[in-house]
Amino acid sequence: MREASRDLPPCFMATTLLYRRFKGFAKLALGLAIVAYLLQQAQGHGQFERILREQKDWALLAASLGCVVAAVGLGFLRWFLLVRAAQLPFTLGDAVRLGSLGFALNFVAPGGVGGDLFKAVALAKEHAERKSQAVATVVADRLIGLTSLLGVSSMAILITGMPWNAEMPPGIRWLAWMTIAVFTTAVMVGSLLMAPGRVATTTAEVIHHLPVVGQVAGKLLRTCQMMSRRPDKLIPALGLGIAVHLLLVLSFHFVALGLPLDHPPLSQHLCIVPLAETAGAIPITPGGLGTTEAALAGLYEAVGHEKSSGVIVALGQRLVMLFAGIVAIGYYLTQRQSMDAAMHEAEQEA
Repeated sequence: MREASRDLPPCFMATTLLYRRFKGFAKLALGLAIVAYLLQQAQGHGQFERILREQKDWALLAASLGCVVAAVGLGFLRWFLLVRAAQLPFTLGDAVRLGSLGFALNFVAPGGVGGDLFKAVALAKEHAERKSQAVATVVADRLIGLTSLLGVSSMAILITGMPWNAEMPPGIRWLAWMTIAVFTTAVMVGSLLMAPGRVATTTAEVIHHLPVVGQVAGKLLRTCQMMSRRPDKLIPALGLGIAVHLLLVLSFHFVALGLPLDHPPLSQHLCIVPLAETAGAIPITPGGLGTTEAALAGLYEAVGHEKSSGVIVALGQRLVMLFAGIVAIGYYLTQRQSMDAAMHEAEQEA
């Protein structure tokens, strides 16, 4: 990838970097605009006055912060297991170091290089002879995270009976069925592609011969297939993925409990929070800024609560996440010189 980028004209590379930065800032502006609109609506319901006037439970808000810190730490451990499954030399300290810097990038550069891209480039740089395996670990980590998110939501949806609850709006019931269908499809397709056999081998060969991205995609798939041969690493990684999202649901729930707001019970939060996070995973705005808040507001209203409460809970949890990122940001500042070079390299690779 680096050799190909060096062959490109400097004016083309400069234009591409400017375009990426403009697109990043445009996404950030869109997210902030959505948040501003939602806040304006929430202010009309008098929710801010209620929060300022009434007592808040700081212990529960601290518990929300603890859930976020634990979820981030388990995410580092999950990536460590996947890198080891790819048979790359890697320590848990390396996972914490690169993971913390990637986590910090989501706050200090929300419109630029993302944490996943930085981790992929940084790990590939440390293992230049096995770049595809290094990148595949980040791709696999993201896929496991998304699949776990859908899995947590699907389990909660089935337990609470949301799809066949006549009191639920038709749109929410349809979304519930779609979540279950997407999760089931992802598990089936993933099992076919990862399990040893002719289907997986043939698929990798077909993808490898596709134009433009075939060689890279084929190498990534083969590495993921190699990782799937290590159940001692993969199964714990899947379990950690579920644990991460359960902790994030608890983080939202503790924010709702800690603020003087009308809110759903934990059973409903287990359904609607993963759905809101799934909406936030769509790459419209950086880090789901605005889209997560809008989705949670609509889901709060669908289960019989104030939309403004959903907006404030989502923003409260985002502030908790930002507070958890302060330590990572401090670490980022101590590594600023080397980080600038790594970010520039990540932009070129992108």
